[in-house]
Amino acid sequence: MLAGFSAIWLAVIANETSHLFMPENSLNENAQGEETFGYPIEVPEGFGAGVLEESLEPVLIDIKPLLALASVEQGMKVARKCQSCHSFDKGGKNGTGPNLHNIVGAVVSEKNRGGYKLSASLMSGVDIWTYDNLNAYLENPKSLAPQGNMNFAGLRKPKDRANIIKFLMDKTEEPPEVLLDEINKAEEGS
Repeated sequence: MLAGFSAIWLAVIANETSHLFMPENSLNENAQGEETFGYPIEVPEGFGAGVLEESLEPVLIDIKPLLALASVEQGMKVARKCQSCHSFDKGGKNGTGPNLHNIVGAVVSEKNRGGYKLSASLMSGVDIWTYDNLNAYLENPKSLAPQGNMNFAGLRKPKDRANIIKFLMDKTEEPPEVLLDEINKAEEGS
C-alpha cells in the first residue's frame, strides 16, 4: 500500500517538475494549425539529405584476411550447393552454369568456359575474377550481374564465401597471390 501511494506522489511531483522545463506557454502551431508542445528547430533545406540512404548500404567484408583461416574441405561442403549447376574439375562438363576449374584470377571475357556462353550482364559487371569480385558475386550474384543467368540467392556468411573461394583456389592451377590491403596489414602487425 505504501509503495502504491509513493508511486502516485512520485508521478504528481514529476508532472509538476516537468512544467519547469516545458512551460504551458510553449505551445506552438504546426503547418496544419494543430497545437504542439516544444520549440521549433529550424533546419536548412536539404540538410542531411541522402545521409540515411548512404549509411544503410551494406558493407561487404574484405574476404582476403579470412582466406588464411578458410578450409578447402569446408569449401567443398559449401560447394555442394553449386554442384547441381557447376562442375569444378579440369575438363568437367558445363551444366546450367559453366565449369569453374581455373576460375580464380580468370579474365572473364578471355577465358573459355568450355563453350559456355556468359551473359552480357556478367561480362559488363566483372572483368577479372579477383578475390574481391568472387566475394561480391558469391554474396549476391545480382550485385555484379543484375540480368545474369545465375538464380542463386548467394552466400550471406563471410566464412562460407571464404571457404568456397579457398576451394576454388585449390581447383585453380595458378591462383593469384592473396594481397592484403594496407589497412589489413597494419591490423595483423598489431
